[in-house]
Amino acid sequence: MKLQKKVLFGLLGLAVTGLLVACGNHSSATKAEKAQKQTTVIAATGGNPKPFTFEEDGKLTGHNIELLKAVFDKLPQYKLKITKVEFPSMFSGLSSGRYQIAVNNLAKNEEREKNYQFSDPIFKNSYVVIFKKGNSKAKEASTWTDLEGLSTVGSAGVNSTTAIEEYNKSNPDKEIALNYSSEDLKSQLQGVESGKYDFLVMDKPMFDYYQKEYDLDLVGKDISGSLSTDLMAEPYSYFVLGKEETQLTKDVNKALKEVIKDGTSKKINEKYFGTDYSPSYDK
Repeated sequence: MKLQKKVLFGLLGLAVTGLLVACGNHSSATKAEKAQKQTTVIAATGGNPKPFTFEEDGKLTGHNIELLKAVFDKLPQYKLKITKVEFPSMFSGLSSGRYQIAVNNLAKNEEREKNYQFSDPIFKNSYVVIFKKGNSKAKEASTWTDLEGLSTVGSAGVNSTTAIEEYNKSNPDKEIALNYSSEDLKSQLQGVESGKYDFLVMDKPMFDYYQKEYDLDLVGKDISGSLSTDLMAEPYSYFVLGKEETQLTKDVNKALKEVIKDGTSKKINEKYFGTDYSPSYDK
């Protein structure tokens, strides 16, 4: 009888062990299946300007980065990876398929629209012209001719630099002195503050952020008219996606609407700017 009990307990032990192993295998299989179903999406950013995208303690963060992560939190079918690259490499990487999304407070222009897809708007923008406080040349501007003969600074490829280049091509006798720089925006602003440059065109929300952060001796003047149109055919920035990423674009847009509707976008905006620059969707 004792022998029978030992055999019985042994068989029960094996059964339980088998059941636990089976459950463990099922759990591992489920995790593996989930990982296998996820599509990896690589997002590229230039890592500036602050506060839209920047590094802090060795990690990428900022308004655009947090917003992108919030969007992908609603898309479990994708695994998001974000990498920092040189600004021009974002676009060449999208064209080659190395990256699927570029995130860098990017505006639309004709050339980009030919080669890439755009998400729905992620941020409603506005521009100002920055001068040193007390500068007699400081003025509101409605056309580029209001700024002719003055000097400015800008990074190659950004919206304001491209617009000034186009103006200078059409007006060689009334050029704006454009100095190219790879310096960060803080250094460019300090160049205006020191008198090295007369003005800088930049996003109003970003300027407000830098004024608060660094207490610069600068003033922002409003832009309007054709100058505003040249800088922003429409006052928004976007995520930019590869030309072939049609399904990803649809999924991102769906999640983006949810992030705006549930207030997540508003919280991110208020964290960095003190007010909400979320676009509104009528549909």
